[in-house]
Amino acid sequence: MRLCIVGFGLIGASIAAALKARTEGSVVVAIDRSAIIDTQVVRALADVRVASDDEPGVDRELSSADLVVLAAPVSVIAGMIERVLERARVVTDCGSTKRAIAARALGSPHRERLVLGHPLAGGPSAGADEARADLFDGKTWIVCEQGSGEAARAAVRALVASLGARVVAMTAEQHDRAVALTSHVPQLLASALVVLSERRGAEAAQGPGFESATRTAGGNPAIWGDIFESNADQVAAALRELCGELELVASDLEASQPGAALALLDAARRRARSG
Repeated sequence: MRLCIVGFGLIGASIAAALKARTEGSVVVAIDRSAIIDTQVVRALADVRVASDDEPGVDRELSSADLVVLAAPVSVIAGMIERVLERARVVTDCGSTKRAIAARALGSPHRERLVLGHPLAGGPSAGADEARADLFDGKTWIVCEQGSGEAARAAVRALVASLGARVVAMTAEQHDRAVALTSHVPQLLASALVVLSERRGAEAAQGPGFESATRTAGGNPAIWGDIFESNADQVAAALRELCGELELVASDLEASQPGAALALLDAARRRARSG
């Protein structure tokens, strides 16, 4: 397989590392800024390296690849998706939201070449230096296959399986609604807890529970700005729903009644056991 990866951060570099570790004879092409593709880690993982401003070189690699993976921020993927679809045989992406990319691809006559994707893997650090060949082992990899051709679906599912991940199919709308609650709101919640802890002067009382709850606090503004802009409606709706749950608890506690708080804990325990 000749795999072209556009964007060599943690996800793109880990895809390269996993493919190299698990398959023989694969050729990995890295496309990114010169400052990134000239680093030692990218040199070790990629057989071919092309600077993103080398347009003829980029077009040549997109056209010659068996599969192109777009592992860049959502706005970058959305901005280039039509150009990539004109040249590549099969395209997938790793963007954190799906609707904005799907909307930009909708007008392409080659829409069937695209399978939207999102590996639910990663960490606080986003650079290629943190790449791991086992990053996707046992992890969920969401695919949104509406509008995709059969050949593209098969190729992307085969790639995901070869990286050790588990395919879960959703629509773009289902994906964005789900990750608003499971990923985007937790990022905001973790960050809010850190800010409130400092505001209250509570840093000395931070224990393992707090550290676990705030592990992802902060985040790369370039990445998260894209996420919040492209999924603003669903993140806002999830925040309102969360605030509603917590407002019930707060009102109960103000009346010295812990019933709502305990009921919430009990519901969470029962769901955790059943899962």
